[in-house]
Amino acid sequence: MKRFFATIFAVLAISALASAADYSINDDAVDALIEAAVEVSPSVSDLTASAPVSLPSSTVSSVSPVASFILCTFLGGFGIHRHYMGTRPFMWVLYTFTFGGIFGVVPFIDWVFLLIGVVEDNISQYCGNTKFFMWA
Repeated sequence: MKRFFATIFAVLAISALASAADYSINDDAVDALIEAAVEVSPSVSDLTASAPVSLPSSTVSSVSPVASFILCTFLGGFGIHRHYMGTRPFMWVLYTFTFGGIFGVVPFIDWVFLLIGVVEDNISQYCGNTKFFMWA
């Protein structure tokens, strides 16, 4: 606890000693930087790059609906099934720190959609989905 207060005191002391009057802006350097800048406009290829990432077809076909369903059944609160299906690397953090995906609601809905996917033998629309709610 002493370290915490010592750290807070040190940060506040350093902040009090820093003054905006000590800094200056070189207007000529800023103008030269702006003159040398290149204007960039978004193109169609830039807009498609921000679209959701999809897995290659070989990866999507290798994801088993049954394995995803079993992972969701036993480890759904940790988002392991989403990691298996190819989502963002840190999706498990969102599931874990929202107390099992908003207190278990999100994994339960994932479980229902994966059960439907097992019956239909198709979960390709959920593979590679980077959204928190895979069904949305």
